[in-house]
Amino acid sequence: MGFERSPVPGAKPEDLDLEALQAYLHKRTPALAETMARDHLAGRLGLLGKAQSKPTPTVAGLLCFGLLPQLFRPEWGISIVRVNGRLLSDPIEEQIDLEGNIPALREQALTYIMGHTRSIPDELATSDDAETSPSNSEYPQVAVREALTNALVHRDLRLSGRVAVRLFTDRLEIWNPGGLTAAVQLEEQAQHGGVSFPRNPLIASTLRTLGLMEQIGRGLPTIRRAVQQAGSGQIQIVGTQADCKVVIPSGLAAPRSAHADH
Repeated sequence: MGFERSPVPGAKPEDLDLEALQAYLHKRTPALAETMARDHLAGRLGLLGKAQSKPTPTVAGLLCFGLLPQLFRPEWGISIVRVNGRLLSDPIEEQIDLEGNIPALREQALTYIMGHTRSIPDELATSDDAETSPSNSEYPQVAVREALTNALVHRDLRLSGRVAVRLFTDRLEIWNPGGLTAAVQLEEQAQHGGVSFPRNPLIASTLRTLGLMEQIGRGLPTIRRAVQQAGSGQIQIVGTQADCKVVIPSGLAAPRSAHADH
């Protein structure tokens, strides 16, 4: 049935946000939610299992609705490091660990990244309206959100590594343990999209119902297009059998002329 459907030893239904779980059940299967007991329906959907004959949250249940999944698997969080330079050996300004379920992790990481990035001023603005003219972030928010979602949903949950976010002065790197799940050409996927092959289909399906992802194979093109439209250059996508990394260049590191072309 897959690792994501495995009951997590020691976990209890009380370790879940039961109100959020109930709301999800009513959205996912409204008719059944009216007639079937919560635990039974959550079990049918793979969010609860059985351990020693007792209802027990599964991996998917904890990651989608858990109050603090890292109590059971610390590696399911996000590690963020902010570097004053272009190399990981350069001085580290801050290092933090984020915890929570996948929706909470994504929002925490997105808030941190956007709160620690610089603004690109509008070069066409005059001195009179410079203070009121809008400015763009060096990293497009839509690209960052999509890259974070991909890393959290498609990581290999059996591996001990955490999803890692690295903020350098010239780029943002988002890394996840677990290589590609299908024989796809990354460059082709980034340009044109393709079929979705989620490593964790139950988690992907649950988050799709929650409105956090589409699962139609256009995540990489979305990231690429957002970065190109911001004039930041080209993203890099590096995938191996062991991991995957998305590199988003800083808009401030791109040539100024690039912004005028988009």
